[in-house]
Amino acid sequence: MRGMTKKELAVGMYEKGIRVETIAELLQTDPSYVANALIERGHAPNYVDLYTSTGPQNRYAALLSGVLRFRDVEAARASVDRINELYQQFEADRDRRGMHQCQVLALIGKNRAEGIGKWREARLFADWLAAHLEVHAPEAPAIQLAMPETESEEERPALRFAA
Repeated sequence: MRGMTKKELAVGMYEKGIRVETIAELLQTDPSYVANALIERGHAPNYVDLYTSTGPQNRYAALLSGVLRFRDVEAARASVDRINELYQQFEADRDRRGMHQCQVLALIGKNRAEGIGKWREARLFADWLAAHLEVHAPEAPAIQLAMPETESEEERPALRFAA
């Protein structure tokens, strides 16, 4: 007779009404591990963080599902290339929502890779994102942040429009 897995224990506790955070404490694991175990088994826990996924929820999520990979630099580069292909498609269609979803996905990729110490992989996502944060409206004025001359805490930077 085999013992119950941590995932099976988590599901059992959740079905008895125990919250994700409490289950994580009891099982000495991360709440995201517990939440993902529940999601895998069809539950929709009231817990979301950077490392949980409830699956595709709109047409963009379905297109971007499974794109993030950062096992190594090559996998991360392939992910960034796919994000870029989709971004260019959305840009050609003037689909701002799709473009935004690509930017969000790149940020998630950067944060997740960074969170597990994959620095070079994180840099690929960050570089792509930085290159795609431009304002697309030609009539949008440039804004410069004017820093005060003194270092006083009471003085705050003022936003000024560039000429």
